[in-house]
Amino acid sequence: MTHVVILGAGIAGVSAAYALKAKLGPNDEVTVVSDKPYFHFVPSNPWIAMGWRERSDIAFPIGPYLESRGIKFIHSGVKRIQPDVIQVDLENGDVLFYDYLLIATGAAGARGEVPGLAEHTQSVMHIDEAERAHAAYREFVRHPGPIVVGAAPGASVLGPVYEYAFLVDADLKRRNIRDRVSITLVTPEPWPGHLGLGGEGASRSAVTAALADTRITVICNARTDRIDKDTIHVEELDANGNIKQKHALPYAYSVYWPAFGGVPGVRKASGLVNERGLVVVDEYLRNPDYPNVFALGACVAQPAVESTPVPVGAPDSVYSITKAGEIVVQNILAQIGDAPLVSYVPQRAKWLTDMGNTGASYLSEPQVPLRDINWMRQGRWVHQAKVDFEKYFVNKIRLQPAGQAPSAGSRIAGVMSRAFAESGAPAAPTAAPAGGGTPLEIRLPQDPCIELRALAKSLGREPDALATELLAAAVADAKSYLSDAGVEALALSRRELLVAELPERQPGVEFHGGGT
Repeated sequence: MTHVVILGAGIAGVSAAYALKAKLGPNDEVTVVSDKPYFHFVPSNPWIAMGWRERSDIAFPIGPYLESRGIKFIHSGVKRIQPDVIQVDLENGDVLFYDYLLIATGAAGARGEVPGLAEHTQSVMHIDEAERAHAAYREFVRHPGPIVVGAAPGASVLGPVYEYAFLVDADLKRRNIRDRVSITLVTPEPWPGHLGLGGEGASRSAVTAALADTRITVICNARTDRIDKDTIHVEELDANGNIKQKHALPYAYSVYWPAFGGVPGVRKASGLVNERGLVVVDEYLRNPDYPNVFALGACVAQPAVESTPVPVGAPDSVYSITKAGEIVVQNILAQIGDAPLVSYVPQRAKWLTDMGNTGASYLSEPQVPLRDINWMRQGRWVHQAKVDFEKYFVNKIRLQPAGQAPSAGSRIAGVMSRAFAESGAPAAPTAAPAGGGTPLEIRLPQDPCIELRALAKSLGREPDALATELLAAAVADAKSYLSDAGVEALALSRRELLVAELPERQPGVEFHGGGT
């Protein structure tokens, strides 16, 4: 019997747990440990901070979904990892012994590295921080002033910095107060759109133009020195690393992206981590000194792609994390079966950046070293694609295990079972009729129609309003019975329907050449 312990119940940890449990033997065990009892979709945190999402939209208890697949879930923080004795000590007092350990805890923001950053700025790294940022933003719009969105030296995954700046611009325009607010973006990158990848090309001019169009001022090669209650002190360096100019930026509201460090319980794991507490791995995503310890996601120590005047960390995305997760699962299974391991060298990187009503989509290939084929597309479709991807990924995490029969007591389960039996496979997506939000016409047989009207009357509700709520609940229930293939087909069909509804039918501008 093999026991795999996974630390972390986020995008990386849960995806790997599902895949490992499906592919390991019936007597093998998978245990997931997390200091949070819930899963949350991290890329949507900027939307939480803007008030465009509620916690319930992107976060939900993860234990039931893991346990329904035969995966044990332990809600506890990690106290200590002891790789010499293949043991993990938990804060709740439990001790776990493992055959293979997968560290997928994500990273912690090193907010103490810049004086005043933790005390005076907001963050969107975690959903709790994003909710606090939203509360502060709601207070800010009552008394508008300058906004500074920034990243500390050494920060990684800088896409959310740009995304949040564009979201704030869009929201202020909707509130008709944009003219009263200056927005400054402070970044350690040598130029806008560098994102830790380098390879200057057309994306630099595209990102610069987007910032100019939205009247967002940008300071590059920026080393944030300290943050006071109402002023951010920044040193702008030249290409040789010398101070070019000092800035004292007044602000009424600020969101900052810190550099990454290891989470408590991992960052002190001797022999596993670097000086920042991030896990050191080889090309197989396993630790060089402890080959039964693997790591995945933001907790992995990734070297900078190139030297810059102010340090800039490497990028990451849900796409690259899930691809790396496939390699980790494959290599754990290979090691169990004494088979050759597969090297992980990032070959492609994809990510989406929301810009309010529009967005930008990036592809780099290969991601490291500098790319040979690169493009960026902009357009309203990217904004919608990010919305769609959020729903797709959350639905995928909520999937029932393959082969699990729907509950016999559920009427929705019966409808879905009959639909599966009649179709034999997920239906092919069909083209949606053009329209601008035309109401869906549904004709009910007499008996359920009378029952609905009677139910609405007994509750003091309008039948149409109650029917809308019941139908939405039924659709949500029905989606939980889809297989992997069904979720893929649903995502494709939904995307086609949504794009057909968009007023902007053009795919956007496409840029070729170097860059992000």
